[in-house]
Amino acid sequence: MTVVARWSIGAEPPQSETSTPSVPLLRSARVAPRVLWLLTATALLATLAFAATRGRDWWEERHLDQAHAAALAAGRQLAINFTTLDYRTVDADAGRVKAGATGDFLASYTDSWTSLKSLVVQNRTVSKVQTAEAALESGDLDSAQVIVGVVAPTSNTSIPAGENKTYRMKLGLRLVGSQWKVASLDFVG
Repeated sequence: MTVVARWSIGAEPPQSETSTPSVPLLRSARVAPRVLWLLTATALLATLAFAATRGRDWWEERHLDQAHAAALAAGRQLAINFTTLDYRTVDADAGRVKAGATGDFLASYTDSWTSLKSLVVQNRTVSKVQTAEAALESGDLDSAQVIVGVVAPTSNTSIPAGENKTYRMKLGLRLVGSQWKVASLDFVG
């Protein structure tokens, strides 16, 4: 016996009880344009927020590094100015020190200058820096602590041939306007 199956066009073939159920075809994933724009805008905003935060941190760090470098250079130069003395140019030497000083250090240096000047002139003192090394101990945007080591050949009436004097100073610096100035100076061992 021959069985002939018939069904009409457009109709589905009959399912047998033992056949597997038909699996629906997967539809291709399609995302609405509105969702794409929302995802793009969210990613853009997140990128901008991240860049703004990191950019600000980078700018602050760079600004602080520049302040530290300027304070270090100023501290080194101010220590050189302080230890450079010549009895023939004593007033100009003192002027450089006073121009780089502020606060208590300026007041103390100014008060003691008259007696120091007479000693320098009377002893014919000449001190010129040969070597100066500086290191930043601490600092922020408007204050710093700098350690400076100075070797200065010094001659006077007692030592006409001269000898090397070594000084180690701790300078407290303050930013006054756009210039770093010495607010305190201590000799350290």
